[in-house]
Amino acid sequence: MLEFYDSDDKAGTVTFYDRHLLLNSKFIKYCEDTYKVRVGIDKETNEVYIFLLDKDHALSGEIKESSMLPISVSKSYVRVASKQLIDYITKSFNFTINKGQSAQFIARYDDKKKCIIVDMGGKKNV
Repeated sequence: MLEFYDSDDKAGTVTFYDRHLLLNSKFIKYCEDTYKVRVGIDKETNEVYIFLLDKDHALSGEIKESSMLPISVSKSYVRVASKQLIDYITKSFNFTINKGQSAQFIARYDDKKKCIIVDMGGKKNV
């Protein structure tokens, strides 16, 4: 049976550095209207959830200001800068990232949850 290659346009990578995380270019289209992000972890499933919030939702008062993080969207990547966030994630999933190092994980966009889900169970590289 003949099978054709079909690129998964919802899959990409998230790279953690010591002070920020980068979403690769696959996720730019989902972040175009994003004003802030909210990040949660699920230790049972080994996943990090990056919820994309538009300006109206972020400023609605439904979510505590202290739980939202700024986001920078460029032509080739999306950056969330927060050393505290990186420290929280690395401690939660028991790995370290020293200055000049990184850890890359497979991620996917979830239409129903409107978030990017990072699979922390398998590092792509460090």
